[in-house]
Order: sequence, then structure tokens, then C-alpha cells
Amino acid sequence: MVVQQTEDRLQQQIFKLQKRKKEKECPGVKLKKASDFEVYKRADEGALSSARVIQRAKDGELVDGSSATCAELEKIITVDKKAVKFEKDKLEAMGDKAKPADVKTVAEAEKAIEAQLVKLAGKQAEKGCK
Repeated sequence: MVVQQTEDRLQQQIFKLQKRKKEKECPGVKLKKASDFEVYKRADEGALSSARVIQRAKDGELVDGSSATCAELEKIITVDKKAVKFEKDKLEAMGDKAKPADVKTVAEAEKAIEAQLVKLAGKQAEKGCK
């Protein structure tokens, strides 16, 4: 009897969690890129990192921002700014020892992230953030 009641409560909890998961995934929202969802999710969790921004910039997969909330945009912009600073510092630290290919890669990532910042600021304006 006690075991059955416990199993029933656990099953109810599983159903609640599955329902919440579906709600969080926002099935009605059309993302321009599937990978954007993971970025928005990390923004909500406070788990964004400059390293991932830099990697996405190098891969040409920066977030679109169209489906982000104002809070998510703000968090993404903050981390993107840190990534730009990191890339600038990296170029400076390389100095004369840097290989031209490395300098080019870092500079391209920096340029892509800076363009991303402008784009996301535009999205903030469109949404009436701040």
C-alpha cells in the first residue's frame, strides 16, 4: 500500500516535470536556428561563457537573438562583450610571436562578435528592452 502510494506520487511528479519541460521548450516559438535554444537556456541559467561565444564565432554559429527575451539578450550581450575583450587581450598578448594564421583567426572571431553585439542591440531596440 505504501509502496503503491509512493509510486503514484512519483509518477505524478514525472508527469508534472514533463509538462514543465514542454512549456519551457516553447514549442510555439520558431527559432531561426535550433542551436539558439541552448544559448537562451544557458542565459536563463546564468551559464553562458566567453569560450563558447568565441567558438560559435569561429564556427559561424552566433545566436540570432530574434526569439530571446530582453533578459536573455542582456546576458548574451554581457558575455559577448567579455569575449571581445578576451580576444583583444589575446591578440595583444601574442604580440610579435603570433603566427599570421592565429592573428587572422582571433581577429575574425573578434570582428564577428562585435557585429553580433550591434545586431543584438538592434534586437533589444526592436523589443523595447530597457
